[in-house]
Amino acid sequence: MSLAFITTATGQTKTINKFYLQASAGGGTHDAGSYDLGIQTIFKNKWSATLSYHEFDMEPKNLPSDYEPETGYIFFIPFTYTVQTNMKIVSLTAGRYFKMGRNTWATTEAGLSYVSGEKVSFQHSEVTSSFLIIAASNSSNYTSTKEKKSTVGFMMQTDVNWAFSSFMGLGAGVFANVNSIQSPIGFHIKLLVGNMGREKKNRK
Repeated sequence: MSLAFITTATGQTKTINKFYLQASAGGGTHDAGSYDLGIQTIFKNKWSATLSYHEFDMEPKNLPSDYEPETGYIFFIPFTYTVQTNMKIVSLTAGRYFKMGRNTWATTEAGLSYVSGEKVSFQHSEVTSSFLIIAASNSSNYTSTKEKKSTVGFMMQTDVNWAFSSFMGLGAGVFANVNSIQSPIGFHIKLLVGNMGREKKNRK
């Protein structure tokens, strides 16, 4: 249904050059793992606009320097658990479109975000050990508590994209979000699906 809407909308609106969904995965600072979803529009006047959703799992920015994670094993398989914080960001950004080749282009955008995340506080504690026949563990030298927070942030992102067909493409880029909870900086690899505005080769 989304693809049908995209095709109809771009076919009837002459001011739009490209319109596509994008799904991405990547990483970033504080050992972050992230994924994001979005809709991006490229206008014929060289402007671009994006509505996006990012989600991160990463180490807290205030992780103590002497922090020791929980370690152990289950069925002789070792594991390590470090405290993680989760963050969700919804952004509306706009910026410029730069044509790089017949079917490659770049965008540079900035805008506001709604940020929902966790602030973690740490308390020093004694390390304890537990042992069962199938499992054993040593606790961390810190206990932690999480508090949910929300705020407004500022998103900046730059991407390079390539349309390898009329309805699909690939991209890569970097981004940063500045907010009062934790400000991630990262990269992502994107899959694009929609109207790529792919140009045809000129026949002599």
